[in-house]
Amino acid sequence: MRLWRKVGRVRILQSCLFGWVLAAALGWGCGGSPSAPSRDEVFYLHERGVIDGRFSWERYYPPLDRAETPRLPRRAGVSIFNDDVRLSRPIDWYLRTADYTPQRRQISYQSPRQFVFSIYERLDPVAQPWGEVLKRYEEEVKKEGSTILAARLPVSGANAQARGYLLKTKLASRPDYDNFAHEILVRSPQRILLVQIVHGENVEEAIDEMGAVLTSMLVY
Repeated sequence: MRLWRKVGRVRILQSCLFGWVLAAALGWGCGGSPSAPSRDEVFYLHERGVIDGRFSWERYYPPLDRAETPRLPRRAGVSIFNDDVRLSRPIDWYLRTADYTPQRRQISYQSPRQFVFSIYERLDPVAQPWGEVLKRYEEEVKKEGSTILAARLPVSGANAQARGYLLKTKLASRPDYDNFAHEILVRSPQRILLVQIVHGENVEEAIDEMGAVLTSMLVY
């Protein structure tokens, strides 16, 4: 019975990732103000989690602002990686870590809905076929000791191709606990990114939020 319940939860997670196969989000024009709106109007980009007060890891990008809905919190458009990536993120996310060192840029956010959303820049040659890029990634995952529960699932971004994976990892510090993550390789003509969403077994309450951010991503 316990095995059946566990398999059932994995199937729910897999079906959630399949649910991200949506029509590509509408594209918006370039531009936007580099200044954040006032605190009482929308949000403040670095209210918590400031990594370096001398540098802004995000720039405000109004075309990707989105109003609150019954299933999603209010979202603000931001530009990251020196304008190479733009996305619409919930206003109550806070920045955990960031590193803009060339060729290893990364940024990580914490959601109050109990998941971590991170974006990593990869060094895969952009001219390589998808199959080679995916095979290299899968070999890396296996070397790290994770189990691939679902692989190479088509996922929509706003202007880029993407393939999704569902991973399970044992934590050395808690061998009785399984750590789950959705990992999505996102590819544009200029770059390849890895989106990693780390969460527990139950993602039903947050799956719409995860998917909305992912499908809003513009990669240049």
